[in-house]
Amino acid sequence: MYKTLSDDSDWADLLDSIEERRLTPVIGKELYKYKEKDSLVPIEDYLAQKILEIFKVTDQQPAGLPNAVNFLLNEKKIESMDIIKKLKFIVRDISFDFPLLNELLSIQELQYFVNTAVYNNLLETQLSKLRRQPVTSINFSIKEPFSDAADLNNLKAPFVFNVFGSLLNTTNPALTEDDMLEYTGFFKERINASVNILNALKNKNLLFIGCAFPNWMVRFMLRLLSNEPMYEWGKNRSVFIVNDNTELRAAQFAFLKNYRVITYDGNTENFIHEFSERWKKRKPNMPKTKNVFLSYTIKDRSAVEALKTAIESIENVKCWYDDHEINPGDEFATLIALNIKSADLFIPLISANSLNHKDGYVQREWITADNENIYRKNIQGITDNYLVPVIIDDTNSYDSSIPECFSSLSTTRIPQGNARTDFIKHLKEILRLT
Repeated sequence: MYKTLSDDSDWADLLDSIEERRLTPVIGKELYKYKEKDSLVPIEDYLAQKILEIFKVTDQQPAGLPNAVNFLLNEKKIESMDIIKKLKFIVRDISFDFPLLNELLSIQELQYFVNTAVYNNLLETQLSKLRRQPVTSINFSIKEPFSDAADLNNLKAPFVFNVFGSLLNTTNPALTEDDMLEYTGFFKERINASVNILNALKNKNLLFIGCAFPNWMVRFMLRLLSNEPMYEWGKNRSVFIVNDNTELRAAQFAFLKNYRVITYDGNTENFIHEFSERWKKRKPNMPKTKNVFLSYTIKDRSAVEALKTAIESIENVKCWYDDHEINPGDEFATLIALNIKSADLFIPLISANSLNHKDGYVQREWITADNENIYRKNIQGITDNYLVPVIIDDTNSYDSSIPECFSSLSTTRIPQGNARTDFIKHLKEILRLT
């Protein structure tokens, strides 16, 4: 039976499904609104304006990216690949704040996301910043191969399934409504081998949020992504649908009155605020996780793992360190910088290995941390300790090759990363966990 999300029991069902990890959020373009002065502006409008400017179109203002791309394809006869190349250039440079998206992503228990926007880098970048973890993703494609996800019930880091492909990572992302129709036509056939992704769509509660598809397409999308006949909805799981209040939504909700769905009367922004507030009340005393960045060289791998184990014995403390091989231009290098800047503590593991590291990457981490420390103290006025250098071998604490930003501080000797209880107690005091 059709109902609106209004009483506490429906909200409890939604919040319970987060706690029990049986909710799959399906994110649409209404969440991709950036802050401009006191307003929230759809990124779709920004992208449409920019792509038209690049191709010197000044006499047309089609609403939204699909209409702008259609105009360029059909009226200006511009090749699809040329449009995609320019759009890649635009979205790579976007650094706006997305308040609604960030508010949703701040619910740490939500780990798996279905994304219906082709500018997936915006979602994945925000996730990386907020969670301080690398994000994995799979891009559905009608031409290119794609794999299944790992077991989504045991995720340790955020995962995104991009249902219309990726502007940056697939050759044929769905930019227009015709493209979207093509994708829906191939979806059922090509997704069958992706058992874990199908399970997240078929066997969990679904939250369609901000998915303002054209009216003729919404039936295809809701049916395909739910992976079951719509007349089966509501029997074994709940389906929630949240959109902005428009004529399009009115038609969509009129259609949905024939099915067991739960809709929300307010707009997407209202829902996100209420959703977040209700979740905070559900989890009022959850302590904030403290994050410690461990900087080391690969030859000291056993030492960093021993130190990580010791530090994470402190409740609500997580350690992060790079365990990837970094190549020039690697996006993971950006993620490392983000984790250094967002960490509560930065611990460099000083040794003969790290002081003489051939490629110098660990030294770049140290420079980034030094700059962050200066910024915190001189610009933000933060007096809390941020740099906590440790020496893990017999290196002299007065060695001239130790950077001044560390040698000027008190160092602790922790042979091979085997920290004593007094050092762990010291960290707890710095992190204000005593």
